[in-house]
Amino acid sequence: MNKKCARSECGKTVYPIEELKCLDKVWHKQCFKCTVCGMTLNMKNYKGYDKMPYCEPHYPKTVASVVVDTPEMRRLAENTRLQSQVKYHEEFEKSKGQKIEVADDPEVARHLRNTKVQSQVFFSFF
Repeated sequence: MNKKCARSECGKTVYPIEELKCLDKVWHKQCFKCTVCGMTLNMKNYKGYDKMPYCEPHYPKTVASVVVDTPEMRRLAENTRLQSQVKYHEEFEKSKGQKIEVADDPEVARHLRNTKVQSQVFFSFF
């Protein structure tokens, strides 16, 4: 049984000596071309997509799409908004000039004493 060439423009019978089996179809060697530009391809340089041959530059890029409106994405967007630097800066500007209470514990007092001692030592040499 003779097979027909898979290239739509050809459609002629493919004899065993000139056949190329690829992408679940039978092609003439000279008909195995890029679907977009028509460049003749071989088994080493073709890329298949939807059972059609493509050269490297014209191979359709499959890009994953992001579903934005899911509960998880809404939660992430809300967390991002809450942690935003803009929101933080806005609250900082509102609280500017207000008294900020510093914890007065022994550790902080020790650091203050050490800082004063270091400062006095530094200025006593000059």
